[in-house]
Amino acid sequence: MYYNIAESGARLKKLRNQEGLSREVLAETLGISSETVRRIERGKNGTSIDTLVLFAEYFKVSLDYIVCGCENNRYADIFCGLEEKEILFLRKMAESVKENMGYLKG
Repeated sequence: MYYNIAESGARLKKLRNQEGLSREVLAETLGISSETVRRIERGKNGTSIDTLVLFAEYFKVSLDYIVCGCENNRYADIFCGLEEKEILFLRKMAESVKENMGYLKG
């Protein structure tokens, strides 16, 4: 397994599109230029680890997913065989459950 900038860029573009964001809005939110986002998404440029971390935090995915296209954690088997949109759906459900856990403690 290796870092393929074209595949990584395609994953980032897909994440952006799933959120319904323009390149310009994403770039402004992350504090980078829209041209940088365009070149990363098209696989013309790799990027720094700092920028990859920005993307990962923003889209709530792992660096493993962005760089390699896989999840490398103890819950990876739960996501095995699912499409990206299904994984994102489960992540959002888990985040919602986590937010509501506070009500159980009170």
